[in-house]
Amino acid sequence: MVELVQVTERIEAEFPRLSPQLKRAARYVLDSPDDVALSSMRALATRADVHPSALVRLAKELGFKGYVELREPFRETLRRRPERYAERARNLQARGGGELNDLYRELIEAGSDNIAGTFAECSPERLANLAVTMEAAHHIYVVGMRKCLPVAFYIHYACRMFHQGVTLVGGFAGTMADELRDLGADDVLLAISFDPYTRETVRAARHAVAMGATVVAITDSPLSPLAEGAVETLVVANASPSFFHSLVAAMALAEALVAFLVTRGGDRAIEALAQTEAKLDDFDIYLQRPERRTGRQRSR
Repeated sequence: MVELVQVTERIEAEFPRLSPQLKRAARYVLDSPDDVALSSMRALATRADVHPSALVRLAKELGFKGYVELREPFRETLRRRPERYAERARNLQARGGGELNDLYRELIEAGSDNIAGTFAECSPERLANLAVTMEAAHHIYVVGMRKCLPVAFYIHYACRMFHQGVTLVGGFAGTMADELRDLGADDVLLAISFDPYTRETVRAARHAVAMGATVVAITDSPLSPLAEGAVETLVVANASPSFFHSLVAAMALAEALVAFLVTRGGDRAIEALAQTEAKLDDFDIYLQRPERRTGRQRSR
């Protein structure tokens, strides 16, 4: 992977030959490395006073395939630097109430860019192959803690509606070892964690590798500790102007993965879904029974 110092050297070497607009973009990139790491391309272009396409052209002038590849060394450098949520929140507050409209727009743009960047790197073929691997497993274990718990819980909850062989590993009351006791070579462990990486999630993934299980990682970098030993690493963009990393792209990827899994389920998945719905009706779970329809379904 290209280091940030190498990017800086490339910019300095190419700077005399750049067009005026690319020079403006390059100067801003050099002066605001944290902004490059955390902002969407459109937000960064606005602050640099250039068109977003200028950042794409700059990336290619520097030998990168596109802006996402140019941004990665900046993000990796920021990951290595100890960072506190309080510091980011303080910087957020320093923007003041007058910039809330800008912040609102940047949040929307960051979420959109995160989704686009994530799915640009994760093709339908990769998801389809992953669904084949997971569907063939004897059992699927899903682990994601702290900020990644919503993503892990969604995958577990949705998959359990049509696939009974799925376990959410939560380590409640210190029981992670018990939950992973039966993990073996025929199983899949789906591990989800973003920097700063939760120790227990990494420990679960390493244990799965040691047991010969198939490990799939959803994380924020190819250099993530979860990527070590994983047969498939899905890298998710999570930049945000807020103090907390965004989960928008991770949730979108989770939804796509569940959808691809159900396509592999055949009649067994349909029957399981029908049984799940019948059981929910028996327990009178909903205040008002959901309408049966073939189109868009009411959220559960």
